[in-house]
Amino acid sequence: MTNKTRILTLAALVVVTSVFGTPTGLNNIPTAETIDHRTVAAQFFTSFGGSNQFATSGPGKTSQWAGFKTGWDFKPLHLEWGLDSALGTGYSGPLLFQTKARIQPWEDGMLAIGVAGVALTDTRRAGDPFTYAMMYHDFHVVRFHAGYGLQTRGDSYLFGVDRTWKLFDRNFNLNSDIVQSRNQHGIIASVGAKYFLSKHIVLESWMNFPDKDRTSWIAKINYVFTF
Repeated sequence: MTNKTRILTLAALVVVTSVFGTPTGLNNIPTAETIDHRTVAAQFFTSFGGSNQFATSGPGKTSQWAGFKTGWDFKPLHLEWGLDSALGTGYSGPLLFQTKARIQPWEDGMLAIGVAGVALTDTRRAGDPFTYAMMYHDFHVVRFHAGYGLQTRGDSYLFGVDRTWKLFDRNFNLNSDIVQSRNQHGIIASVGAKYFLSKHIVLESWMNFPDKDRTSWIAKINYVFTF
């Protein structure tokens, strides 16, 4: 592959990456939730299989990412911000910033606005930021998430559901979401799970099922602590 082709491929992948970043969310969608006050989630995640928002090494190749997010409460406003970046020689960076603010205007419900994928480095090869608005309501049987995101040639409706159970006295969350892709001409569905292995370790994984491409799988480990 020529250098020019590599650059174009990476640029296209970063555009997809910047759609979602890693704000608090389900699999491929942000949610109206924010991480707890003065809590940090340090994250390491890996992509396998087909193209997805983290496949910066190219389809069929394993890609690694690292990042963190943290929350601050200024009641009634709750804020979250974080950074993440792809790792590895030749395909590392850019460093991406995300933030969002939420309020809780009714019982069991939240509203949030945010932006993901703001490139702080390598801006010429990074995609445009993704700005979104999300709502959430807990129906107690399931939690429902819905919103809309804006990005150059990448506007998208965002929908998801999730539910948490106890498994071996630890929280176990099953979730699913669906987003538009290819400038609202395609669909990516996903199913995923989170398991709170301990007070500080959360294991997370999901599979993507695009309408046109191979299935991909993302595995993530979160180290969570409060300061």
